[in-house]
Amino acid sequence: MDVFTTRAEFLDVNCYVVRAEGRSDCILVDAGYDAAPDLVQLLAEEGLDPQAIFLTHGHPDHILGLPGLLARWDVPVHLGGGDHYRVEKPGETLGPQFAQMIAPLLTDWQAPAEVVPLDDGSVVTVAGLTVTAVAAPGHTEGSTLLRVSADGEEVVFTGDVVFAGAIGRIDLPGGDAEAMAATLRSFAGLPDVPIYPGHGPGSRVGHELRTNPFL
Repeated sequence: MDVFTTRAEFLDVNCYVVRAEGRSDCILVDAGYDAAPDLVQLLAEEGLDPQAIFLTHGHPDHILGLPGLLARWDVPVHLGGGDHYRVEKPGETLGPQFAQMIAPLLTDWQAPAEVVPLDDGSVVTVAGLTVTAVAAPGHTEGSTLLRVSADGEEVVFTGDVVFAGAIGRIDLPGGDAEAMAATLRSFAGLPDVPIYPGHGPGSRVGHELRTNPFL
């Protein structure tokens, strides 16, 4: 597999392009507010054609780029079922403290016509890749680890569940300390493969188990 990273400037969200080796089709992971121009350029340079968008969770900084992406590529959007309500009204899902900050970004917001639910254990085969969803609540209700594999190689997109040296916050609406604890126990059972988080640098499962103070 090849994993390409671009970053949306709003809250520095990682947005990923994943392709199976030797293919010209691909998937996108997460949709930061201003990610579309960089993604368009990257895809053009690599000669890639997106077939689906997978969202690790429904917080606004990870979904507000959807209108720009879907205007260019009419592809299915996949998201954990517990976060579907966040796509309908993203400005109302982080509480009043963030509502004013997000409001200016919602002037052109249009929810996708359909969002495909990612249930725990769901498997989607697309663009030569196998995407397996692992429910990972705690940061949000519908947070999902995306295990992506091709030709015996696997990587995991962790969204805002696990970062290099840290974990996602649980104090926002929909956060749950007990659920996060269970999710981290599940994360500890993953194979030692590369992880690509929603913010910051990548890491590996084994490295985080050895060094991350929250694990």
